[in-house]
Amino acid sequence: MSSTLLTSYNFYINSSQRSQGVPSDYNIYLTTPLYLNGIVPSEFRFVIHYAQVPFCFSQFNQYNYTTSYSLVRNNITYTSSFNITTGNYNVNTFITEWIRALKASLTIVASYTPLITGTYSADTNLITFLMPSDSFADTVITFQNTSNKAVNLALGFNNSWTLAQNSSTISQIDVNVSPSRNLYLTSDTLIQSKSFDALTTSISVSPILAVVPINVVPNNYITFYYNPPISSILNNTVVDKLNFQLKDESLSRDLVDFDLDYTIYFSIEEHRSDLDKNQPVNTLSVNPNRLNDIAGPEEIPAIPQDQIDRRQRLMRAREKVSKKLVDLKDELEKSI
Repeated sequence: MSSTLLTSYNFYINSSQRSQGVPSDYNIYLTTPLYLNGIVPSEFRFVIHYAQVPFCFSQFNQYNYTTSYSLVRNNITYTSSFNITTGNYNVNTFITEWIRALKASLTIVASYTPLITGTYSADTNLITFLMPSDSFADTVITFQNTSNKAVNLALGFNNSWTLAQNSSTISQIDVNVSPSRNLYLTSDTLIQSKSFDALTTSISVSPILAVVPINVVPNNYITFYYNPPISSILNNTVVDKLNFQLKDESLSRDLVDFDLDYTIYFSIEEHRSDLDKNQPVNTLSVNPNRLNDIAGPEEIPAIPQDQIDRRQRLMRAREKVSKKLVDLKDELEKSI
């Protein structure tokens, strides 16, 4: 169904100007709330135009940097886990860091430091791991495919895998040490009912307002435009607070952890749905109890102008009261 644009409000937002929160999850209170017209049926729509986000976050961090394993050596089983250093990697630095962290953990857990090596092939995009014989003790390390799957996937394994003494193991799937493909812009205050996703669960109603593709290497700015811009239909009848959250695809949509600010340019538009051209305007259908009537549809009386003027005065008065409440809140926060 087509629609008519009634009003458009443009916003140029920098997260440093937030009322509260952190760069990846913040609130901004509007001094002048937005209200639907009220005279005609209408709806708000969120339209994203532009965003610029600093790529200053670590793709491997406290949410996804863990490897769980079990070691069997001399018929003794040791179970433990270890974390790689938080950061961003290329494939070779990732292999080096993972083997270093594994050896450090094995030394602590079993006083055992194996001679493990990993070799990446650019032709196959796979890694070959080798653990040469360093004693007469039978040794097998099994890396678990638990909830901590990110590191295993980065090494090219989507199931549990083993590394045995005097043998090699090759990645099962393509290696990927850049798990973050996109960031997701979501909101707790701009409510949607006609947006859906199936990223971490079966398809369900989604709070995602926009997808921010990561198309640069770390320590650069991620800049994107939607052309033409996309819009999301909102359930809000009033918009008085803006909440924005940036979430990382690789972390099951956990919040991005960074401290630099980012900017977004968007619009909140008020639309009314256009009636079918064949639908009579300002009319009611014939009363079913009067089917024998020859007369056409009954006309709806027009809204008197004095009622429209009174409603507009009430809307302006409500806006003034809302502004006074926001100002009072700000004064109270400063005094506290």
